[in-house]
Amino acid sequence: MANYLDVAANIIVIWVLAAITPGANVLLTMNTALRFQRRLAIWSAFGVSIAVMLWAALGASGLLIVLKTFPWLFTVMKITGGMYLLYLGVTRIIATRRQNGKGGEVSQTLTPLKPVQLFRLSFVTSMINPKTGLFVVSLFSVAMPATMTTELTLMSMVLMGGITLFWHLFLVTVFSRPSAQQFYQRASNMIDYLTGGLFTLFGIKVMAS
Repeated sequence: MANYLDVAANIIVIWVLAAITPGANVLLTMNTALRFQRRLAIWSAFGVSIAVMLWAALGASGLLIVLKTFPWLFTVMKITGGMYLLYLGVTRIIATRRQNGKGGEVSQTLTPLKPVQLFRLSFVTSMINPKTGLFVVSLFSVAMPATMTTELTLMSMVLMGGITLFWHLFLVTVFSRPSAQQFYQRASNMIDYLTGGLFTLFGIKVMAS
């Protein structure tokens, strides 16, 4: 029991810091909350948290050993994830330019998305984001015992997923407030260009690292 408590404490400390670190996942949730209603944006938070739980399961199943044995796999993961983030950034910039060309304002009702679409977008982004994988590898290197039991695996999945869900639901709550969305409506072009640019920079940084 003492060992479980020590591991749980390490997971909580490390993963809280990892979850709140600005990155593609956080940026996606914030932007989704600004653009859509809260009841839709929460599906983005669920997508990120489920992806983190899956990453935890992969880490417990020996992902760390595989990546250490075959470092080129992590390189492939970085390139793939970087290209996806680059794609998200470029498509956001192009969409904003097209909207400007039509002379219209961005509205959260123009391109409504279904909950499953928001869930899928955030899930795929989190799964393919190498930063998430790097955090998981670091966590399992520092906090986990050499031999993972089923109980430890489930505990790590629940803790990591729960921390991620709590943080992203907090972001959804803050950035879906009327005052935040009203500001977005007034500065939507600037914010969308900034979001696209940040996704693009994240992608380039990931591939170059």
